[in-house]
Amino acid sequence: MSYRLNMIMRTLCLAGAAFAPMAALAQDAGIPLQPGLLSGAPAAVDLVDPASVMGEPAADVPAAPDMPTPPEAPAPAAAPPPAPAAPVTQAEPGAGKPGERVNIIASQTSTGVAAIVNDFVISNYDLDQRTALFVATSGVRPTRDNLAQIRAQVLRSLEDEVLELQEAKKHKLTVAKNEVDKALQNIAEDNKLTVDQILNTIGQAGVSATTFRQQVTAQLTWQKLVSARYGSDIAISDAQVDEAMQRLKLGSDKPQFLVGEIFVAVDRPEDEANIRASAEQIANQIMQGAPFQTVAGQFSQSPSAADGGDIGWVVQGQLADELDHALSELRPGQTTAPIRAEGGFYVLQLRDRREPIGTKVTPTQTAALDPDAPVPLERLLIPLPAAADAMLKERAMALGNNVKGQIRSCADLQPIAKQLQGSVYTKLGDTNPKDLDPVLRDALLKTGPGEVVPPFFDLAGLELIVRCDMAPPKLVAFELPSREQLQQQLFVQQMGIYAKSYLRDLRRDAVVETR
Repeated sequence: MSYRLNMIMRTLCLAGAAFAPMAALAQDAGIPLQPGLLSGAPAAVDLVDPASVMGEPAADVPAAPDMPTPPEAPAPAAAPPPAPAAPVTQAEPGAGKPGERVNIIASQTSTGVAAIVNDFVISNYDLDQRTALFVATSGVRPTRDNLAQIRAQVLRSLEDEVLELQEAKKHKLTVAKNEVDKALQNIAEDNKLTVDQILNTIGQAGVSATTFRQQVTAQLTWQKLVSARYGSDIAISDAQVDEAMQRLKLGSDKPQFLVGEIFVAVDRPEDEANIRASAEQIANQIMQGAPFQTVAGQFSQSPSAADGGDIGWVVQGQLADELDHALSELRPGQTTAPIRAEGGFYVLQLRDRREPIGTKVTPTQTAALDPDAPVPLERLLIPLPAAADAMLKERAMALGNNVKGQIRSCADLQPIAKQLQGSVYTKLGDTNPKDLDPVLRDALLKTGPGEVVPPFFDLAGLELIVRCDMAPPKLVAFELPSREQLQQQLFVQQMGIYAKSYLRDLRRDAVVETR
C-alpha cells in the first residue's frame, strides 16, 4: 500500500493558503496601482445615492458626489532605487513599538553560523532566506514580539531537514529534478498561480528560487525515505479496524467537530497578562488572514503543533466545558478568540461539523434577496486611469477574477486590500439594493450571501462588491466510513507516528549546536 505522508511537503511549505500577496499578482498583470491612493481619499464611484440612504454614513464610507467625475490618470511614478538588503532580523527603521509589524527582507550578504548539525554548518544566510520564505508564503505578520520565535522555529525546521537529508544520503536515496518540478507545479496549481508568479513573489522578499527548491527537495526526500523504510511494515489488522469502528459508533449519536487548536501555556500566575496578550496577538494574526495551520505549527505549545494544530474529530462533551461551549457557537471556518481553560489559553478553529448519525438533512434553500431590504456590503476598488486601454482593462479583469476566487467571505476582503498595494477598501455597511445603480442592483440580486458580485468597471476602476450576510449553515450528518476507508485512515495515522519517531531518533543521536 503506497502512502504520501498526507502531503507533508505542501503542509510544511505552504500550509495550503495565503501564498500569493495580491501586489505580486497585480505586478504580474501589469496593473499600475499607485501606493499614494491608499493615503488619500478613495476615488469617487457612483455606487449609492447618498440622498436616499437613511441615517448617517459610516465614517469610512466616502460620500459620492451627485455627478462623479472620472479620476485623473496618475502620472507615472519614477521607480525608486532598490533598497539595500538588510539582515532578516532587522526591522523597518523607526518600527520600535511592541507588536508593530516589521518588514522582512532576506539578506544576500549575511554571514556567520546559525547552527552546526553533525559538522554541517547552517549559515545565517540560510536562516535569513528561510525566515523570509516563511513570511512570504505563510501570511503570518512578523512583529518585534514574535520575530525571534519565528526564527527559532524556522531554525529548528532547518536542523531537522539537515538530519533528514543526511539520513537519506546514508541510504543512497535521492529525488530527481522532474519530481521537484512536478511538486512545484502542484503547489502553484493549489494556490491558483503559476510557478513564475510564486518565484516572483518570494523574489520580492529577497528569497532565491534555489532556496525554495531546496526546501521542496528536502521534504520530498524525507517523504520518500519514510515510505521506503516503513511502508511495507505497517499492516492494519481486522481487529484494529473493528476497534476503531466501535469507537466511531460510540460517539455517533452526538454532534462532532473537526478541530484545530493553538495552546499557549501559563506556567506562572504572574505571566497571565503577558500570555493573554500573546494569545490575542496570535488570534489577530489569523483574523488578518494568516493560515491557522501555519500559525499553530509556529506558536502552539501543544503536541498537535506538529500537525498544524489538527486534533481531528471530537465528540460534543469530549473537551473541557469552556472549549466545548465555544465550539458549539462556531460555524465551519470560524476561529475563537483566546479561551482561558486549564493550563493556559486556547484558540480553536472549527474546520467542519457533523450532526448525529441518522439526522435528516434537507437541502438548504437560500432565500432570494429582498430588493427593499438592506444588505451589508463591502467594496474593493482597483483604481485605473480614466483613459485605460483595452489591454490594461483585460489585465485588470483577470486580476479581479483572481482576487474574487480567493474571497471566501467579507473577512477576507480587508487583508487582501492590505496586500494589494494601491487598492481601496470600503465598508459600505447596510445598503438598500434599490438605491444602487441598476446594473449593480441586478447583479447583486443574482449573488448569494457571502458571495462576490462579478467584477465590473466604472469611472474609478475595477470594482468588487461582496455581500456580508451569512448563508444558512449546511448540515451534514455523520456517516460511518467503510472498512476500507477506515483501514486507510489507520494506515496514515500509523505512518505519521513512525515518521515522528524516526525524526525524534535522528535528533536524539545527533550533535546539534545552536549559535
